[in-house]
Amino acid sequence: MIEVYRGSDYFEAQLLKGLMEQDGLQVFLHGAALQGGLGEVPALGHLSIAVNDADGDLAGEIIRAYERGDFSLGDD
Repeated sequence: MIEVYRGSDYFEAQLLKGLMEQDGLQVFLHGAALQGGLGEVPALGHLSIAVNDADGDLAGEIIRAYERGDFSLGDD
């Protein structure tokens, strides 16, 4: 397995996980259960997404497309 994402935004991690799963990738989200237990503690980078080694390049492409805004909804 290869880690392709590390962050602290639960909703962004879930969104990326869903985008990758739509392309048929098997995705592992680690640290999601820690979200509620952190409370006021400023923890950064406790969420990570890992995929199978063979899917690392495709997962990276999906993340870059997301960061470019390719998946954003129009103003219509």
